[in-house]
Amino acid sequence: MNKTITGNIKKLTCLIAGSMLALNVQAQTTGGPDTYGYIWRDSNDPNGPAFNWVDIANAPGAVQVTGLADDNIRGPFTIGFPFHYYWYDLTTFRVGSNGYIGFSTTPVAHPFPIIPTPTGIQNYMGIMTSDLTFTDATGGAISGAECWYWTNPANDTLIVSYIEVPFWDPVAPNYIGSNSFQVILSNVDSSITYQYLTQNGVYNNPTDFCTIGIENNSGNIGLMHTHDILPPSIYAIKYYPPAATSFQVNDASTVYNNNEETGGLFLSKDGAPFVMNTQIRNTGNQTLAPFNVLGRVLNSTNQVQATSTVVSGSLVPGAVEDIIFPVQFTPTTAGTFRFVNDTQLPGDATPSNNQKTMEIQVLDTTVASIKLSFDNGTDAGLGGLGWQGGGGGAGIQFIPPFYPCNITQVSAFIAANANLAGFALMILDDDGPGGTPLTVLDSIWVDPAAVLVGAWNTVAVTNTLTINAGSFYVAWMMGADGISVGQNQLAPISNRTYEILGQASNPNAWAAYRYREIEDVMINVFIANTTIGIDENSTASFFGNFYPNPAADFVNIDYYLSENTTAISWSVTDLNGKLILNGEKDNMDAKGTIQLNVSDLSGGLYICSLKSGSSVLNKKLTILK
Repeated sequence: MNKTITGNIKKLTCLIAGSMLALNVQAQTTGGPDTYGYIWRDSNDPNGPAFNWVDIANAPGAVQVTGLADDNIRGPFTIGFPFHYYWYDLTTFRVGSNGYIGFSTTPVAHPFPIIPTPTGIQNYMGIMTSDLTFTDATGGAISGAECWYWTNPANDTLIVSYIEVPFWDPVAPNYIGSNSFQVILSNVDSSITYQYLTQNGVYNNPTDFCTIGIENNSGNIGLMHTHDILPPSIYAIKYYPPAATSFQVNDASTVYNNNEETGGLFLSKDGAPFVMNTQIRNTGNQTLAPFNVLGRVLNSTNQVQATSTVVSGSLVPGAVEDIIFPVQFTPTTAGTFRFVNDTQLPGDATPSNNQKTMEIQVLDTTVASIKLSFDNGTDAGLGGLGWQGGGGGAGIQFIPPFYPCNITQVSAFIAANANLAGFALMILDDDGPGGTPLTVLDSIWVDPAAVLVGAWNTVAVTNTLTINAGSFYVAWMMGADGISVGQNQLAPISNRTYEILGQASNPNAWAAYRYREIEDVMINVFIANTTIGIDENSTASFFGNFYPNPAADFVNIDYYLSENTTAISWSVTDLNGKLILNGEKDNMDAKGTIQLNVSDLSGGLYICSLKSGSSVLNKKLTILK
């Protein structure tokens, strides 16, 4: 969707779509080079590519990309060979529903930026990056709209094809037109070819509606073919890398802090220490000598609570390194904190990717009612977040500071309600693929007459819900057009916000919120302690923090044992209960870290269990391959 954010300064004015038709004329037949040396030529150029559509849907080994919806991203998928892109090699890719393939988890949605742009999505190929959709207003699949990918038997060509995919449209059935296009990655010459078989229809908004180009992993280098011009049918564009380049890049970046999304966490006051861990990467094309990596936790007034510097190893281009800082943060005071990491490479080419900031909320978990909130209660005054047409909503992922806990209330700040609509607050389990929302645990409807505007609307859950492990999601769902939920833009930001463009019970309707790096929607939840089971952050039992999660090679488990227990055992089982890994140690220190080698495990969801005395802790663990 444009999914116009109603009442927001980001709202885009819809003009007559027919004014875009004249923009389809392609006058220029070649472009570039960009800073690195890429150029492009099209099929109208005497030295350019010939249009030659490759039908892969029926090719042996072709794979259909399922789960594409509106403004979401799927993957990772294996390319089948190391594809050389700019100065680094790619081995996996993700498919964006909006007509692009990306090499990170970041989705892109309207408005679509020019290329290059250092903020927002980076490291992607914009084939026909526009507001496309695979699902209708009800969240149902649109007949004929498909996406396939195929690697040839020689393992030197990858093709990704979008077939008959329409634009999102605000008028029922909420889609219009049809577009078939593909990208071809060739390992023979490291070229990138975009082909457009059919292009019918136009998007309803004439501003930032289509971007075609390529962009590197920092967003500082890229080559745009066109912006806000739709490609014609029976047309091809080919990107050629430089035969040789003297362009040297010394660049170190922070990939994430603590978890792949640098998502915010809740900790218990006087609970277990927080282990600062981060992943860094050599995102340049030169081998990097060891350099300093600084990690620190700051409070709301920027006072340092914990700080540590670790010297990295020598990193070849593309290499990553997981770093655990020896100094830990002990949460003795309730409040808002930030875990900030910086790579400190001398002469770094891209300072904008050096730092990641993770939100930490330390809570007093001894009180009867504990509020989980990533916002500070202040609405940005932009009119709130709501989707044009009145369908969908927004959600936040919550990982409680202890287990088990009871969910007692959910709350949303309603910024506006022009049409006197109601809304629903839904709680969903994280039992979908890769920890995504799936099972609806509760749904509470708030009648229009009871809605408070410019205030928090807090409702009790229908039945007591106990969370024993993992995370859960709270969704705010619009009852009609004109209602909006509050937006909080005061840092730190949690990176836990989602936009829901369809039914909340459909995992494919959930996508990372397009502005999740700069704002949180104002949704809160209240939990309470329960006497059943163990408290992860209590010094009376033990705390188990699993990271990184998702993982690929190693998983670290931080533990905190009670004084009268010095033994700990662990196991990893699949979802069928089959034992995969296990181990046990006696005479353990009161706190420390255990590292598990999971490099031989297949990708998927597992259950990791820790046991100390009579206490047992189970957590879901995702392995990515």
